[in-house]
Amino acid sequence: MFKRLDIPAVPEEIILPLDEILKLKNFFGGYTDKYTIHDCQDELYFWLKDVFPEYNKLCYQTLQDDVPIHIDGGRTTAINYIIKSGGDSVSTAWYDSEFGEKINEISIEPNQWHEIEVDKWHTVHGITDRRISITVY
Repeated sequence: MFKRLDIPAVPEEIILPLDEILKLKNFFGGYTDKYTIHDCQDELYFWLKDVFPEYNKLCYQTLQDDVPIHIDGGRTTAINYIIKSGGDSVSTAWYDSEFGEKINEISIEPNQWHEIEVDKWHTVHGITDRRISITVY
C-alpha cells in the first residue's frame, strides 16, 4: 500500500507557495472542495519530466480537513511528494470498504517521494492546515 522511493528531493526554489498554486487552474472534477489538483508551472514540470519521463500527469495537489474515504478514479497508484503535511499528526489510512475497517495507517514524512495504492479505499486523517504535495501518474 505504501513504498518509499529513492528519488532526489524537489529543489525548494522551484516549488510555488500555496497562494500561487491556488491561482493555477484546478482541474479536479470530483464532488468535494476539500481537494484541488493543478498542473505545475513549467520549471517544476520540466524537472519532474526529467525524473519521471514515463508519466504525463505532473501536478500539485492540496487537501483540507475531512477528506472522505475514497478510491481515486483513473489510476491505481500515485507517486507523491509531500511539501507540507497539513498538521502535526497527519496519517494516510486504507480501509476494506467505504465504511469499513481500517486495514493500514502510516504517517508520511514531507520531502520524500513515495508510492501509494489509490485503487483501495483510503483517506488522510488529522489535517489541521492545508496539505500540499506533488503527485505524479
